[in-house]
Amino acid sequence: MVASFEWDPDKDAENQRKHGVSFAEAQAVFLDSARVIARDLEHSRTEPRFYCFGRVADGVLTVRFTIAEMSFASSVPDTGAEARDTMKHTRKYTNEPLGRVEMVEDFLPPPDQLVLREDGVKVTISLSKKSVDFFKAHAARSKVPYQRMIRTLLDSYADKYSERTTSSRPAGRRSP
Repeated sequence: MVASFEWDPDKDAENQRKHGVSFAEAQAVFLDSARVIARDLEHSRTEPRFYCFGRVADGVLTVRFTIAEMSFASSVPDTGAEARDTMKHTRKYTNEPLGRVEMVEDFLPPPDQLVLREDGVKVTISLSKKSVDFFKAHAARSKVPYQRMIRTLLDSYADKYSERTTSSRPAGRRSP
């Protein structure tokens, strides 16, 4: 079973103002293999709400979420913790009580079966048939879309060389 994340852009913007954490950043808490899940006992009986507590970078983040047909809906962080060292905005730490909760067995798919949602940009690119055939073959064996494999490869490349150029370049100098 593969689960994906969904959220309302207006709630995302409100959450960023209130807690300083976007929903895209909050998804990372579900990737912690030692995450802890709790049921919110004070929420609606028609729509169960849960909390996920998990380690993200050097901190712990609490995310409130509901399940909608095996998709995560409106992942709302309740407390801000360092999600990534590279974030450029200020965290708004809150000290809000969680209310009555009950720890439950982790019923979520394992981290490797989660499909994180990212803010993407559509582009048109012409690839060689050889490259596309390669990714399609490997994607079929892994049971993932080949476009995702290509995007992951490009993201990894960008991450690797972004770190290298920003850390090795002297301050004040621009790259050519």
